[in-house]
Amino acid sequence: MRRLAILPLMTLALVSAGCATVDPLEDTRIEADVKARVVAEKGANLTRVGVLSSNGVVYLSGTVAAPESRQKAETLAGGVRGVRRVVNMLTIGPAP
Repeated sequence: MRRLAILPLMTLALVSAGCATVDPLEDTRIEADVKARVVAEKGANLTRVGVLSSNGVVYLSGTVAAPESRQKAETLAGGVRGVRRVVNMLTIGPAP
């Protein structure tokens, strides 16, 4: 009898854990915050960095001039509230 009472609770816990998503408006806010931080950075030219957020994962794309700029963009993105992970796809090359 006791097992039957636990089964619904276990099912509810499993279903709830699998449904964890980020509000689309939260992704929009994250993108805006990351873009604002990147553009405001005075120590590196990061104005051409592309930013996309999906479920709290931020994707950085584009080309930067130096490895330090690549790392700075990743650090800035990771510092934004709600960012779960940063995928840094920035390449290093001459400024366009």
